[in-house]
Order: sequence, then structure tokens, then C-alpha cells
Amino acid sequence: MIDGTYGFVYSGLNGLGFGVFTILGEKFEGVDFVGNRYTGTAREQHHGTISISIDFDVKPGIALVQGTAAQQLPYRRHIEHEMPAGFGNGRPVEMPVPPGSLTVMVKRIPDDWARALSEGVSVSIGATRLP
Repeated sequence: MIDGTYGFVYSGLNGLGFGVFTILGEKFEGVDFVGNRYTGTAREQHHGTISISIDFDVKPGIALVQGTAAQQLPYRRHIEHEMPAGFGNGRPVEMPVPPGSLTVMVKRIPDDWARALSEGVSVSIGATRLP
């Protein structure tokens, strides 16, 4: 059963990102660190793989890591892919997403993280002081 909350990291030609998604029944909902929203379905197949069909809404001015330049207007992209059982359980999965590809790593995380869908996620980078 794949219902639950998952963290994901992704990388491509233009950089990297991360986010959180949930699955309830076959309903897929997610958000990433720049505020892109993901909706769609995730269906576990009889042999264990997971078929995803996801739309994601891209905000204006956001360049996608797989190679799409930033656009002036919001737009929607679609991804369909057959993921390994358990979404790969943290192992890298290559996904063709024209005009390039993504490397995605997905791992089940505590359901408390699901609140990121309503509260969002953010990045904070700070200097580390060495002794």
C-alpha cells in the first residue's frame, strides 16, 4: 500500500530541488520548495511498480531543472512515468522530461510532513562556523 507522505529530491541540467507529496487512495498531491504544485494519480500495479500521472503548475519566472527556461506566465506541465516499487525507496530514478531528464529520489517520511502541502516548504542557507 502506497498511501502516505513522501519526500523527494530532484536534479537536472539546471540545478536541484526538493519537495513533499502525499498519496491517499490514488490521489497524488505535492509541493516543492519554489511553490510549484503537483496533482494527479499514483497507482500501484500488481507487480509492485507505481504508475504516476502528474500535472504540475509552474510559477512565472521559474526555470525548470531539466532545461526549460523561465516563462513570463504560469503554465502547466505533465509527467507520466512508471516508478519502481516503493518509489525506489531513496534510490535515484531517471525520468525523461523533455527537453531533458530528471534524476529523482523518493523516500517515505513521517506523515507530519504532509502539512507542507498547506504551509509550503522553504530553504535556508547559512554560513557554518568552524571552531
